[in-house]
Amino acid sequence: MKFLLLSAALNLQITYPTETVCSRALEEVAKFDKAAFCIPAGEDEFTEKHNKMFEKMFEMITKMRKELQ
Repeated sequence: MKFLLLSAALNLQITYPTETVCSRALEEVAKFDKAAFCIPAGEDEFTEKHNKMFEKMFEMITKMRKELQ
C-alpha cells in the first residue's frame, strides 16, 4: 500500500511505496515541521482500471503476434 506524507506547513503531499519509506521521509521532514505525518494514500481506481486495460491490450497483441508467426 502506498503511503502519503502530509505536512501542513510545507504542503508536502508526496506518495511513498511503503510505510517504511514514508517513515524515513517523515523523520527528515519532522525536523522542520513537527505537524507532518504519514497515512495510507489509498487505492487509485482510475489508475487500476487503466493498468488492467493496457494489460489486456498487451495480451491481445502478444496473441496476435503468435498467430501471425
